[in-house]
This record gives sequence, structure tokens and C-alpha cells, in this order.
Amino acid sequence: MNITRDVITDLWPVYAAGEASADTRSLVEAFVEQDPEFARSLQDRNVDQLLQADVPRLPCDREAEALQRTKRVLHGYSLDWLHFLAVLFTAFAFGRIVSDTSWDVSPRNFIITASIAGVFWVAHFVRSYRVRRNVFRTNCLWIHSTPRD
Repeated sequence: MNITRDVITDLWPVYAAGEASADTRSLVEAFVEQDPEFARSLQDRNVDQLLQADVPRLPCDREAEALQRTKRVLHGYSLDWLHFLAVLFTAFAFGRIVSDTSWDVSPRNFIITASIAGVFWVAHFVRSYRVRRNVFRTNCLWIHSTPRD
């Protein structure tokens, strides 16, 4: 069987990508050893093709628009009611500590108030995590859904 330059040219992208089988690699390497000038032209062509690869372009303002959209959505959730109640009950708990400094008062009120604050903090962070995750996912889909220029 006669192996021509056209056959090697067709096999070169698979070889260069490292996806060729062992037999194909040995065939390409044997042919390239016999014709070093052709090997240089293949390598140069491969580099030129990589440099000329079409890079998807987004409109200039698309990323800035996504950032503004994200800020607008996240700003609406930054001071929600869970955050407000968590801060409020945390302040009440610290107020309990300050007002009940004597040893004859039961710490039950402080423990209850601090527990309620803890529940609100956990709920706030879980909700913030979910909102931010959904905003990120939505913006990623939104950025890449537009047609390219």
C-alpha cells in the first residue's frame, strides 16, 4: 500500500491532538522521518490553524451588562427580612448578656434569644447561597445565549 502526503495530511490533526491509535502514530512518525520538509510544513500549518481559529466574540457590553444585572438582582436580596431578624435577635441576645450580668439570673432567656438568632442566621445564609447560585446560573445562560457578532 502506497502512503501519500495526502493521507498523512488527513491523519495529522488526529495525530497532533494525541487521539491517534498506536498504529496510526507509528505510520505518521515513519512517514515524517522520511520526509522532514513535509513534517515542518505540517507543524507550521498546525500552528497557523490554531492561530487562525475563530474565537467566539460577544458584544462589547455583554459582560458589563451581565455584571450590572447581577448587582441589581443581588442588591435586592442583600437586606431581606431574614437578615434583619438575624441581626435584631443577635442584638437582643447581646443585650441580654449585658443586662443579666448578675449570677442570680437564669441564662434561659439569653439561650432562647441566641438560638432564635442562630436559626435566622442559618436561614439567611442558606437563602443567600441559593439566590446567588441561581443568579450565577441564570447569568451564565444569559451571557452565552445571545448570537455572536
